[in-house]
Formats: sequence, C-alpha cells, structure tokens
Amino acid sequence: MQTKNIHWPSVLILAVLGMSAAFVFLIALGLGINSIYGLFTNGADPAGGMISSFAFGLMFIILVICLWFILQKAMGRAQADLSFKFPFAVWQVAAAIGVVSVSAGVGGAAAFAEIAWLNWILLPALTVLVIAPPIWIVFGLGTHGIELGPRWRFFSALGLGMTIGPLIMIVLEMISLLGVVIIGMLLIAVQKPELLREIINLSQSLQIESDPQVIINTLAPYITSPAVIAAALGYIALLVPMIEELIKPLAVWIFARKVASPAQGFALGMLSGAAFALVESLNASGDGSVSWPVIVSVRAGTSLLHITASGLVGWGIVSAFREKRTARFFAAYFCAVAIHGIWNACAVGMGISTIGQLIGKTGWVFNIIPAAICGMSVLAVGMFAVLIASNRKLRNAVIIPQIESNNEEGVKQTS
Repeated sequence: MQTKNIHWPSVLILAVLGMSAAFVFLIALGLGINSIYGLFTNGADPAGGMISSFAFGLMFIILVICLWFILQKAMGRAQADLSFKFPFAVWQVAAAIGVVSVSAGVGGAAAFAEIAWLNWILLPALTVLVIAPPIWIVFGLGTHGIELGPRWRFFSALGLGMTIGPLIMIVLEMISLLGVVIIGMLLIAVQKPELLREIINLSQSLQIESDPQVIINTLAPYITSPAVIAAALGYIALLVPMIEELIKPLAVWIFARKVASPAQGFALGMLSGAAFALVESLNASGDGSVSWPVIVSVRAGTSLLHITASGLVGWGIVSAFREKRTARFFAAYFCAVAIHGIWNACAVGMGISTIGQLIGKTGWVFNIIPAAICGMSVLAVGMFAVLIASNRKLRNAVIIPQIESNNEEGVKQTS
C-alpha cells in the first residue's frame, strides 16, 4: 500500500509558526491584563499597554490564518496549491484614505483630551485602522496583476515575515551593536585611557540620578560629540539596513528555487516587507499619550520603505537563483540598503536635533529638521514611483510571454 509523502517544508513551517502563535498569544494576554490593572490603579499609560496588546492580538489572528493554509498543504489538500490572488481593487485607495483620516482625527482628539479610560477604549482599535490600511494599499498597488504563487507559500511567507524574520534581525542587530560598543571602548582604552576612566565614573554617578534633565545635561557633551554621532549614523544608517534588507525577505531565500519568476519574487519580497512593517509599526505605536497622532502618522512612511526595499531584494534573489543574474541581486540589495540608510539617517538627524533643543542648541532644530523632512519626503515620493514603475514593468514581463505562448498553442492547433 502506497502512502503519501510527507511535505516536510510545510510541516516544519507549521511547527515554527504554531509555537510563535502560542508565544504571541501569551504576550497579548499578559499585556492586556496588565493594561486593565493599570487602568483601575491609575498606572502609567494603560492605553499604551492595550495598544500593544491589540498589536500582538492581531498578529495572533493573522498567524492562525496562516497556519490554516499551511496545515492544508501538510495534509496534502489540493486547494493549498491553488494560486492566491490578493483581494485588491482601486476603489480601496479612496476607502483607505477615508478610514485613516477619520481614525487619525478621532484618535488625535481623544489623545489630546487625555482622558485615560477614553484613550484605553478608542486608541487600540484606531491604531490598527491608521496603520493597517496604508500597508494593504501599498502592497496591493505593488503586486497588482502579479502572480503570487500557491496559497500555502503566500501565507508561509507572511507568517515567517512576522515572526522568525524579525527575531533573527533583532538578534543580529544586538550582536552588531555589542560589537560596535566593544570596539569603541577598546579604541578609547588604547588611545584615551583617561576618557575611559571618566566614562566609568560617569556611569556610576548616573546610576543614582533620577532627574531626566540632569541626566541629559550630564550626557550632552558625550552624545553630541562628532565621534558619537558618526558611530550612531554608521550603525543605524549602515549596519541596520544591511542586516534588515538581507533578512527581511527570509521566505524568498527559502523558496527561491520554487518561485516561478523574478516578478513573483518581487511580490513575495513585498509581502515580507509588509509583514515586518505591520509588526514594527504596531509595536512602535504603543503610546497612549498626546504623541499618538505623530507616532502613527510617521509609520506610514516606514511601511512604504520596508515594502519597496524588500520587493527589490526579493526580485534580485529570484533573479540570481532562476536566471543566474547575481549582479542583479547585488544591485537590488545595495539599492535597498541605500534607500533604507538615507531614511534612517534622516530619522537620526531629527533625533539629534531634539536632543540639541533639550540642551539649549536650538539652532540644530532649524538646521536639521527641515532638511530631514525634505529628505524623507523626496524618498517617499521616489519609493512610490519605483513601486509603481516596477509593478508595471514586471507585470508586462509576465504577460507578454503568456500571450506568446498562447499564440504558439493556437498556431499548433490550427496547423
């Protein structure tokens, strides 16, 4: 009697995402309970805690959906291999703009009212309604008309992009940050040992200091030095983008030899970027204070960044594996790193200008922030243009061979 072969890739992914879903559920439950406790005991920012609970709760729901489709593949169901079509239509753009605008307006009014129980009720759901629709629209516009592959592979990429990919990135970024700190301390110890002793004494004195303004004033000469700023830029604008753009399209690396075309690699790369953007944006928005409108609004730009950059890298990965165009991968990868790095550099500049304002260097605000905002705006427009142009080119690259193939079949049938 012949038995069915076990499809090990789906079984392994099912196990990994199953454990991830259980872990995410426990985090959502713990954050929710802590938020409820904080609401009734006048704790610090219960709305922020509930926003984070909602974020992990939404991740859990999406992971359960992913597990269902992957389970079908593990069980040998034919529907798991049916081609997935993303349910996007042009009318959704206007609907998304309306939902985001209304949600941001209502949430902003609630945040400025600073009524704890009202923010606790409204802001968690409104955060999802502000962050999720732009990701949906950007992904829909970028993948419109492009084949997305089997259902189980699509949802495997989505699940891995929300769980294992971010985990690997966090570990690598922490290791690289530790390496930067160790190298910096070694250089200081060799070249300026007196500065090292000063830093050690400073760290000991700050352990007993609780006034934020005193801490900022004490650290100001160090964190505003050119060497520290250069190190921060090197890490955030170079090392972090190199790690993230390599690991974000994890599923494309895993399925590279099975992906049908570079266009499909582009779509799966965008999916990985969208998954990461959703997780990052929701968890970065766990703030129920008056800063809520600014925080959730900024996340739309970073979503476009992650989706576009990962799409380019996904296209490059499949081009290297399917068409042996290794140079195309490196070109796509370094382009994505450059875009990501410039965006992060602008964000670092805005952060530095904020620190400058706290320590009395108000000139930094007027010199750096306008340049950073202009840089991000130009990047956002450019990334959107790249996204649309890439979609059209890759969609045509798939459609033309299909038309030619259909014409050849028609000729053979008539001859």
